[in-house]
Amino acid sequence: MKIQYFSPRLTGFLMVILLLGINAGNAMAAGTASGTTISNQATVDYKVATVDQPQATSNNYQFVVDNKVNLTVSTDDGAAISVTPGTNDNVMTFTVTNNGNTSQDFSLSAAALAGGAAAFAGTDNIDGDTVEIYVETAGGAGYQAVSDTDTHINALAADASIKVYIVTDFNTGYSDGDIASYWLIAEARTNDGAGTLGGALTETAGADTEGSVDIVFADVDGDGGGANDASRDAKHSSQDDYEIATASLSITKSSTIVSDPFNNTTNPKRIPGAVVQYQIAITNGGGAATATDIAFSDSLNTEIVTNGTLAFNTQYDATAGQGVVVSHPDYSAGAYTEYTNADDGVVNGISVDWNVTGTNVVTVSGIALDAGETATIRFRVTIQ
Repeated sequence: MKIQYFSPRLTGFLMVILLLGINAGNAMAAGTASGTTISNQATVDYKVATVDQPQATSNNYQFVVDNKVNLTVSTDDGAAISVTPGTNDNVMTFTVTNNGNTSQDFSLSAAALAGGAAAFAGTDNIDGDTVEIYVETAGGAGYQAVSDTDTHINALAADASIKVYIVTDFNTGYSDGDIASYWLIAEARTNDGAGTLGGALTETAGADTEGSVDIVFADVDGDGGGANDASRDAKHSSQDDYEIATASLSITKSSTIVSDPFNNTTNPKRIPGAVVQYQIAITNGGGAATATDIAFSDSLNTEIVTNGTLAFNTQYDATAGQGVVVSHPDYSAGAYTEYTNADDGVVNGISVDWNVTGTNVVTVSGIALDAGETATIRFRVTIQ
């Protein structure tokens, strides 16, 4: 009798088929959700002497998907946020995205740049006076002071994004072109299942702990560099700027001699009885914001009453009672206009008076200057 031995060779090949049974829905872009149990079993079909044999199966092997912690922060602003000094609730807008595979809480903080390169252009040189952070909660797109009151991100699902706002107040006194640059920093936290901020995450050290959910930090370094976040630290950041947009007024006062009692208008000197013309030029710098409601005053009270060194000429040129002339760009292409010494209200767009608004004071109000424009005020005095 010929004895035939069993061989695992099945007339040519042994077929192995892995059948995966996943206990969750379809994986999203972030990957299969952490905590998902994946089980699979191997089967073997074979023949002996061309005769099919019963299928052999392996044990049912299971493992649990670990927590991949990943996030990104990006600014929505395409340029620096323009700020007028003396305004509140100036808003930077960011998007925080959970790129991980589980729902997480996120803490939020703002870090001010200290004199380095701004995000868009220029150099940081100031800080805001108050800085707060809010999460878009309700009330529609854009920061809503009444409804956007959350200060941390609560239970952000995998693949989900949410808007976050840095809201800053700026007092007066800043100069045109000043820049305040900030990073928004988000840090992944545990989802504590409540409305409070969850605790800090700790990356699992050492070998894989089979059967439990390990934590792996998978984030990259953000805009903040090592100062604010680094790769694989459960943080990410993005930089944005505020830039002050205000008028840049310069005021220059000068004088010329019109006449003296001996030389008249030929090479006059500053002697008693001489007429001196004061000129005040108010200029708004190039590229600055429009300055409105400019109110000018020049007091001669000390020189007239206390020292007795000057007397105001109530007649600037040919017309008695008109002691002030003004040139401003919003009237007659900047041509000079004489104004009476009384308060006549708004004339040619501005108000002018002498010794009315203030004792022995020249007052001009209502001038507006765009960038690069100049207004000029002239009046005359006599040396006593």
